[in-house]
Order: sequence, then C-alpha cells, then structure tokens
Amino acid sequence: MDFICVSVRIPKCGSSSLSRILAQAFAGRRTFFMYDTFNPDTAMSALQRLRFRRSQARNLFRRYRTGDAHKVFEIISREAANGDLIGGGHIDFQSVRAHVKRPLKMVTLLRDPVARSLSEYNYARQSYANRNIFNRWDTGVMPKVAGARDFGGFLDFLFEHREAYGNLASRYVGWNGAEDLAGYFSRNVFHCGILEESERFAAGLSEKMGKRLEFPHQNRLQREAAAEITPAQRSKIEQIYPLDFTLYEWLRERI
Repeated sequence: MDFICVSVRIPKCGSSSLSRILAQAFAGRRTFFMYDTFNPDTAMSALQRLRFRRSQARNLFRRYRTGDAHKVFEIISREAANGDLIGGGHIDFQSVRAHVKRPLKMVTLLRDPVARSLSEYNYARQSYANRNIFNRWDTGVMPKVAGARDFGGFLDFLFEHREAYGNLASRYVGWNGAEDLAGYFSRNVFHCGILEESERFAAGLSEKMGKRLEFPHQNRLQREAAAEITPAQRSKIEQIYPLDFTLYEWLRERI
C-alpha cells in the first residue's frame, strides 16, 4: 500500500464487527487510535458540543497524553507508515483528510438506510432506558428523543432537523452528491461493502490483504431487517437520507 488506511465506522452499519475484522486484517501493522470526529448532535446546542469535546479529549488523553485532536493528527502524520491503520471511534473521512497530510484511503461498510434507521432508533432508545434517571440530562439528543417517542416520532424529529442528521453515511465517507461516485471511490476507497453482504466484504478484504479473514456473526441483522416499516415511514427515511440511498444502491449493484 502507498497510503494509510482509515476505518470509517458508520453508526449501526456493523461498526463493531468492522473493527474486529480490521484487527485481524491489519495484525502486524500499527493502528493509530482516533476517537469520534463527527457527531450530528453537536449541531443542536452548545451543551452537546461541550459533551462531544469532553468525550473526545478524555479518550485521546488515555492514548496520547493529550486531549487535543489536532496534536494527535500531527502525531499520526509524522509517525504512521504506509499500510498502517487509523481506527477506533466513529471517524469521518473528511476530518482525517483535512488534518493528516499523507495519502489516505478508507475501509467502510454501508447498510440499507431503512434498516439502519430502525437499528439506530432501537439503540438510542435502549441507551436512554439503561441510564440512571438522575443522569439522563447528560446524554445525547437522539437517545432523549428516542426515549420519549415511537419510531414515527423519532423520524419526524430527524426530518425536522435533517440538516444536522440527514445523509449520515454520505457525510462519514465524505461524498456530497456532486462528484461522480466511480471516480470518488477509485481515489478514496481501499475496500468497501454492504452489511447485508458481509461475507463478500470479508472475501474481498481477504484477497487484498493476503490472509483469510472472517466477518463476525451478525446475530441481530435478520431480526432487524424483518421488522415492519410502514410506507409513510419509508418515505420519510428516503427524504432524510437521499444521498445515502443513492450511495447504497450504487454500491449494492457493483459488489
């Protein structure tokens, strides 16, 4: 490889499984930790921006003894070798490209935006329910909304604030809808796939890395995919994530 790889873990797209398979794939190479670089909640209030920076600083300090993300990016730019991996949190490709002055390509997984939306709601709702009632004030916007509304109400919130929450996958991979996808992927992607075809993803990555890799078992995928979505809910999801649908369908036709 004549570039550094970036693990782009899109929330509720098998991101934990992606981390595990990349740990296998890049065993023997150096992995540079970077905590979350993007959280749409930060567009909602100063409190959410403070929560995000606090969490980012704490996690980076544990690894690098500095909470300054810019300094961590400088360390990566200086120390990473071609073929190493940047991973850890939910990292968006644009943030890494803006701060690491080295050739980069991403590894990522996409998921059907409808299934991803339902999974995100269930995760956020459970996260809120699991919190101590006295600590619920110090949580993200989406868990609070999911904890108070049904799935339809959750989608209404995302639609109302779609400038902050819309086109999530596209924002993580850095595609704005204007550039030709074939050209963008050729320049910026080392390996990608869709969660629904995880075995193909693993087989392709195995070939590129020259070692046998297995994708961790997805024990909830079938159950979530089978959940009923009404036509009205699907229409709302399509309006919240139009670029994500384009991105997902384009990739699904080519794997």
